[in-house]
Amino acid sequence: MRKLTYLCVAVVLLLLALAVTAYLLLRASLPQLDGERHAAGLEAAVRISRDARGVPTLVAANRLDLAFATGFVHAQDRFFQMDLARRHAAGELAELFGPLALDEDRKTRLFRFRRLARAVIAAASPQQRAVLEAYARGANAGIDSLASRPWEYWLLRQRPVAWRPEDSVLVEYAMWWDLQASGFRREILRREINARLGGPECSGGWKCALAFLYPAGTEWDAPDSAPGAAAVSNVPLPEPPVLNVRDSPLTPEAPGAAAHTPAAGSNNWAVAGRLTATGAALVANDMHLGLRVPPVWYHARLQLVGSASEPALDLNGVTLPGTPLLVAGSNGHIAWGYTNSYGTWLGVQPLACVGLSPPVLLSPAGRMPLAVEREEIRVHGGAPVTLEVVSGPPGLLLRADLATHTCWFGSWLAQLPAATNMNLMTLEHAASVEEALELAPEIGIPHQNAVIGDTHGRIAWTIFGRIPTDIGPDRARGVAPWTTAAEQPHLVDPPLGRLWTANARVTSDEHEQRVIGGDLAAFGAEYNLGARAGQIRDDLLALAGKVTPADMLRIQLDDRAVFLERWRTLLLTLLDVESLRGHPQRAEFRSLIEHWKPAASIDSVGYRLVRTFHDRTQQTVWQMLLGALAVHEQYEAAPEQFEGPLWQLVTAQPLHLLAQQYPGWPQFLRAQVDATIAELQSSCPTLAGCTWGARQVVRIRHPLSGALPWLAGCLDMPALELPGDHDMPRVQDGTMFGASERFAVSPGHESEGYLTIAGGQSGHPLSPYYRAGFREWARGEPLPFLPGPSQHTLKLTPD
Repeated sequence: MRKLTYLCVAVVLLLLALAVTAYLLLRASLPQLDGERHAAGLEAAVRISRDARGVPTLVAANRLDLAFATGFVHAQDRFFQMDLARRHAAGELAELFGPLALDEDRKTRLFRFRRLARAVIAAASPQQRAVLEAYARGANAGIDSLASRPWEYWLLRQRPVAWRPEDSVLVEYAMWWDLQASGFRREILRREINARLGGPECSGGWKCALAFLYPAGTEWDAPDSAPGAAAVSNVPLPEPPVLNVRDSPLTPEAPGAAAHTPAAGSNNWAVAGRLTATGAALVANDMHLGLRVPPVWYHARLQLVGSASEPALDLNGVTLPGTPLLVAGSNGHIAWGYTNSYGTWLGVQPLACVGLSPPVLLSPAGRMPLAVEREEIRVHGGAPVTLEVVSGPPGLLLRADLATHTCWFGSWLAQLPAATNMNLMTLEHAASVEEALELAPEIGIPHQNAVIGDTHGRIAWTIFGRIPTDIGPDRARGVAPWTTAAEQPHLVDPPLGRLWTANARVTSDEHEQRVIGGDLAAFGAEYNLGARAGQIRDDLLALAGKVTPADMLRIQLDDRAVFLERWRTLLLTLLDVESLRGHPQRAEFRSLIEHWKPAASIDSVGYRLVRTFHDRTQQTVWQMLLGALAVHEQYEAAPEQFEGPLWQLVTAQPLHLLAQQYPGWPQFLRAQVDATIAELQSSCPTLAGCTWGARQVVRIRHPLSGALPWLAGCLDMPALELPGDHDMPRVQDGTMFGASERFAVSPGHESEGYLTIAGGQSGHPLSPYYRAGFREWARGEPLPFLPGPSQHTLKLTPD
């Protein structure tokens, strides 16, 4: 017993020693916040002050030292996040995580973004290269300043790899990937549908009937340039020879509960100075992205004191860890924000192939030569893996479906080095809307709807991102020149004094639509449904004048169920007395939606019932149509604009477009009600207890917490029920998607603005800044746009 006691004590002491050691290592990786530190590579001293939330103010004497300091604080607080972004774009995650990351690496390595990043650096101006090099020096100094490597690397048994200038470009390519790469999958689906539809062709090989499934617009459209325009006319229903579901032997399977796959999106708008309380324009922005720990953005203030050689600079807003630039916010003269611009930024071409043996593709037309380059993917704990990157005249080989004798080739503007650059830096000194519009066509980022306002009260919309003048199917191959400032889509000072974008169609000008959408302009160019944009428009038009940032926040938090109102009315009509007889659950369902709370609030039961019914009906109809066409990707989510044809179907109720298992559309729709009830009962104790908030529990997680469940409580943000949904200004899709930030600001009046981000400044769980600001973001409360009083100051001096 004595020996056993000694052994137990020894084990306990060993465990305590290990715990203390782990804690000390964890604390040692916290950044230095006060004092003075020598840093090689600085020309002059830099001051780094942090407020109570950890928001830094960086004050430097020149732009290179400012870039150095930006890299320093980013690496201090977020180096692991920066590392994941560059590795994701470069296809190098397996080098950190081992074989489990190989599949993702294969997807991104196919585009060889590291090689492209080096080409972008080579083509950059000397000043831009110098800024990227200074940022890299600062990032490496920041990581070296920690007494211990960041905690994530201890868990992974790895050491951080030094930052290089090209890595900042890779972070930009990671945004290209997040915002546009899924378009390849959707475009392959569109072309498979087109190949199987009957009826005549309208132009460019596209079937006329495709315009029904992919409409150019719907009655929900709310373009800025014609806010009072009539609704887009409905495309006629396809006749039976074109598409006949009734004769198809396939029975649609029930879709999963998560049928809706949200596309990357955002809201932004601007109010002209003649309508604001200050006389300056007022710009609001909430960018919708995947939510994670730490958050996408890093709040910062970047200041230059000014000299004879460099004018003063005061940049406020959100930065992207890994890059030295202000992404969105204000420079004191102009303010700007973004929403993702959908358009034809990539292309897909199917080729008939009877065999594929690189460097040759065999087709009925003969042999096509292919280029083959090999990429080595390093794997932590395993042997390297070789990936063959195959390309030909039509582009990059995306996939080969030899069973159907189809090889899919793709082209993407992101593959052109000239489409990516650091010209966003030129906005730093832009003093007016006019100057920003002149710079817009040269800014090389993933294409964004940029809304801009200036101190003079002027407002404008344009697209930041390089656009080819070719509007044909080859536009993404880089064979045409880029648009100029005169050719770039834009709208300046509209008569209503308001501008808005929400990933939907912004312009009603047909030429500008072709510039954005290319040959797909007639098929919606992948715009989001206009319901969210229309609700924002109506909210803005309801403002009488003397508009303030508080008015902007109310619009950002608008969760009224405007879009679903007609679906509720349809359900109330559908569930008549006869259909309820002998169906008590249907009767309860009807009662709950009849007395619903018309908002996506956490306590709303009726909203959840109507939304679930809508999503299930939409996906089942989509699967019916694609099943009848024998399209393999029939379980892909319906396109964003499918709401238009869906409403035509449920109101016109054509029998030939309904699966044969249903006598008619009323029976089909009631079957969807029954399926909705069954789905909800599987997850709720009672139908009356199925609140919207219970479905929308938001769990914002650290990328390592899944592998460390015992630490998840320390690493993840608190799980909360939050209001909001798609098709309304307050977008929230559980864990997947939401407002990564919210701000509103008038340039020159930054002290009156607000800015919240979906998490804290620091990526270190022991930091007081790890969760600072998260509760305010979740509750929809404003936090100051400018950093508060300094609580910590670190001075960097030249070594």
